[in-house]
Amino acid sequence: MTNKSLILLRFVWVALFAWFGTEQLLHPEAWAVNLPEWTGYLPIPAEALVQLNGWIEIVLATALLIGVHTRLVAVLLSFHLLSIAIEMGGAIGMRDMTLALMGLAIALNPPDDWTLDAKFKKK
Repeated sequence: MTNKSLILLRFVWVALFAWFGTEQLLHPEAWAVNLPEWTGYLPIPAEALVQLNGWIEIVLATALLIGVHTRLVAVLLSFHLLSIAIEMGGAIGMRDMTLALMGLAIALNPPDDWTLDAKFKKK
């Protein structure tokens, strides 16, 4: 039996990362201002880094949606959000830290019945 609140949390997390990933692909210049200062030393333009991040978030959100490597994906996205929280600080950092901890709640539980992980485990 699966806890329905964890299924809802997983789907909300998918929506969060799918939305932010899509926004970063569509408007990279608007998101480039949020990059840490050290990224200016990389030989990659800021907009390209934002778009790369957007693609990564969309791919991981898709994996989370279908439930492939659910726990690993949740941990990766949690650490990603935690790094953003630390970099941003303040109220935005606190919000992102809370969201990161919600992702750890997904990772700490077995994959729910609506994941491919659970479906393959039963066989």
